[in-house]
Amino acid sequence: MKRIIIAGGNTAGTIVANRLARKLDDELDKEEVEILVLNKTDEHIYLPGQVFVAFGLEEPAELKRNERELLDPRIKFLYGQKGTITKIDPANHSVMTADGSSYSYDYLVIATGAESNWDEIPGYKAAAVSPYEFDYALKMREALERFEGGTIVINTARLPYRCPPAPIETALILSDYLKKRGIREKTRIIYTYPVQGVIFIAPVNKPFLNLLEQKGIEVHSPFNVASVNPNQKIIESQEGEKIKFDLLIGVPSILGAKVIGDSGIGDKGRWVPTDKFTLRMKGYSNVYVIGDATDLPIPKAGSAADYEAYVIAHNIANDIKGNLGVRFYEGDVACYIATGIGTATHGKFNYTSEPKLMPPSQAHWWGKIGYNRLYWTVTAKAAI
Repeated sequence: MKRIIIAGGNTAGTIVANRLARKLDDELDKEEVEILVLNKTDEHIYLPGQVFVAFGLEEPAELKRNERELLDPRIKFLYGQKGTITKIDPANHSVMTADGSSYSYDYLVIATGAESNWDEIPGYKAAAVSPYEFDYALKMREALERFEGGTIVINTARLPYRCPPAPIETALILSDYLKKRGIREKTRIIYTYPVQGVIFIAPVNKPFLNLLEQKGIEVHSPFNVASVNPNQKIIESQEGEKIKFDLLIGVPSILGAKVIGDSGIGDKGRWVPTDKFTLRMKGYSNVYVIGDATDLPIPKAGSAADYEAYVIAHNIANDIKGNLGVRFYEGDVACYIATGIGTATHGKFNYTSEPKLMPPSQAHWWGKIGYNRLYWTVTAKAAI
C-alpha cells in the first residue's frame, strides 16, 4: 500500500486531499492507497469570509465546519496531539507528531499554511482589531457596532500578508458601512501601506487607488509601523509619522508555519523552497508544497491553493496509476474583490499575464457571495 500524507488541513490540505481521493477512487476502494491528513485541529474556517463577519454581513457560524465532515470518508484524519506535526523529515520520508508518533510516507504534501506575526510590532496585538483572524473579526464587529465617529486607521503592517486586496476591501466596505449607519461624515478613514501605493501588485495599484479616493479615504504610504501605543491610541511609522486613532484595523504580516522552521526545511521566512511549475519541494521528487506554505512569487491566496491542488493531485495520481500525463502549475490566481457593500470586481492572472480588474458591478458582488456559499459543497469537497 502507498501512503500519501497531507501535512495540514483547512483550505489547502482539504482541497488537495479530496482531489486525490477523486483521482485515486478505485485505488482507495481496493486499499492500494491510503490518504492521511494530519492537522492540529478538527475545525475548518473559511478565512475570506471573516471580513464579512466583521461588518455584520455574515454570521460567524457560517464560516466554520468540522474537518472530518468535509473530507472524503475514506480519507484518514488525525487531529489534536495525534495530528499536530512537530517535525517533517523529507530525507527519511517521515513526519512526526506531538504524541510521539512517526509516520512514513510514499508521497507528502506540505499544506502547513502561514501564521500571523502579531508580536512583530510592539503594542500592535493589544491595540488592533482585524478581519484576518476569527476572534479578531468578532472583536472588530463589536467595535464597529459601538463606533460613533472619529478616526479609523486601516494599517497593513509588513509584507507579506494574506490576500493582498483584503485591506482595500476592508476600507471600501467600511466606508459604505459607516454611510449606512449615518456616521460616514463623522469619520476620517486613513489607509496606510508599507510600500508606495495601496497594493504591491503594480498593475492594479492605480485602479485601487482611484476607488479609495472616490470614497474619500486618505492614503498614507509608505508607512512602515515602528510601534503602537494602545493606551494613547497612536500608531507611529519608521518614516516618522504619528497618527492618532479611535479604532485601529490591523493587517498582520505572516510567516510560514513554525514546524517548517523547526524542521530546517524553509528559508528565513519559513517558506518551503518550491519549484514554481511542478510544485515539488526543491530537491525531493515525492514531496509537494501547496498554498501559503510555498515560496512561490504569487500572492498568498486561497484561489492559488485551489489551482495548485489540481496539479498536485493529478501528478501524484499519475505516478501511482501511470498514463495520465504530467501537469504544470502556471501561477494562476483569481478572486472576487468587494469594492463596497453591493459591488465587486474580479481579477485573474498568472506567471505570464498581468492582473486586470473588471469594472465594479453588482453582478461581481453576487459572484463573490455565491462563491462564499459554494465553497463548502464545491471547492472544499473538490466536487468539480
